[in-house]
Amino acid sequence: MKGKVWLAVILFMVVSVLVLTGTAYTQGVKTLKVGTVLPLNFGLGVDTKKAFEMQVGQFNDAGGITIKGQNYKVQLIVYDDKWTAEAGRAALERLVYQDKVQYLIGIIASPTMASGLNMVEENKILNLFSGTSLRVMNPKLRYTFGTSTTRTSLMPLWSVVKKIFPNAKTTVFISPNDEGGKARAAEEKQVAEANGVKVLDTLFHPRDAVDFTALAVKAKSLNPDIMDYPGGDSGTQFGLELKAVYAAGFRGKAHLAAIAPKLDEVMQVASIEALEGLLCNVKNTELPNPPPIAKKFKEDFTKTYGKWSEASLPWIPAWPALLEAFKKADSVDPTTVADYIASKGLFWDRIDGPARMVRRPDLGNTKYCDSVSEVQYGQIKNGKIVHVATLSRDEAVAACEKVFGPGWK
Repeated sequence: MKGKVWLAVILFMVVSVLVLTGTAYTQGVKTLKVGTVLPLNFGLGVDTKKAFEMQVGQFNDAGGITIKGQNYKVQLIVYDDKWTAEAGRAALERLVYQDKVQYLIGIIASPTMASGLNMVEENKILNLFSGTSLRVMNPKLRYTFGTSTTRTSLMPLWSVVKKIFPNAKTTVFISPNDEGGKARAAEEKQVAEANGVKVLDTLFHPRDAVDFTALAVKAKSLNPDIMDYPGGDSGTQFGLELKAVYAAGFRGKAHLAAIAPKLDEVMQVASIEALEGLLCNVKNTELPNPPPIAKKFKEDFTKTYGKWSEASLPWIPAWPALLEAFKKADSVDPTTVADYIASKGLFWDRIDGPARMVRRPDLGNTKYCDSVSEVQYGQIKNGKIVHVATLSRDEAVAACEKVFGPGWK
């Protein structure tokens, strides 16, 4: 009997010491269900799925994350939306009602997000969105945030356009005819014209189009200084657009794209001449001396999948943002984390540069809801991307405020 008493006393003392010294007492591992819906009929969707799966696997192998003494690992659930509202809605319903996910990351397709946004909010699911839709900036939303720079990349880009193409006065847009493409084109029109470049026309095409002959002929007939491609795919489809525009006779001027083109796919269908002069985003992984985080990601992706692709980089910042939000909020509760982000903002490291959350007073939203990041730009010369400019995170914010007014920080 005395032995049992002493054992109880010893156990009590051990626990007391742990509590008094602040030592974390970790219970069994719990699983956080994280979902995403991606267009797996496009290369960028496939590569984003690969990147998320690799990163989540590495996270779990490294022991996961411990919050308030509880250790968590992640189960990633991925469904295909084929970049359509119908398939996207069905996939979101499955994630919400069957899989019971509490977090969504990296959804690309705006039609998917628009079809399920109310459902996501009503079920209090933390939603770190990667697409272009401006609907996610509605100040009434509590759980939805933009953790990619799809809505904020145009302003820094056009500040560089004015330096690289100082004499450009006109442009024509070729853009997908869906919510994402329309939103992107509408915003870029505002940004271009704020920088003194007139948009002569916006020519829309189906999201899955492969023949751009007629659009290219019409675009060439308008004789723009810059041919621009808002909201489009970064791979084969983009290459087909460039090919058609070149075949239509567009020569000696400029191409512009806010994306980082997937050159291996683009150059399978478009000639070097068709790409000449393209000003575009360049990822840190493609710099001559990439930062350590970018270098490691590229090495890991190549080792895991046998071939490198940077196509996932615009869409995957939601994953490190989610982990950073857990740490800063000291919670995995979606409501607690969402309220922290909205009120405090968030600073985190993307593969392609430091990022931060910003407010969008231009859209009536004074909460932290969108993001900017450091950004690199390059121009294609003789089939290769040559680095031409770097804008810091603060310079990117300044470019946004120049067009849309102050109050983003």
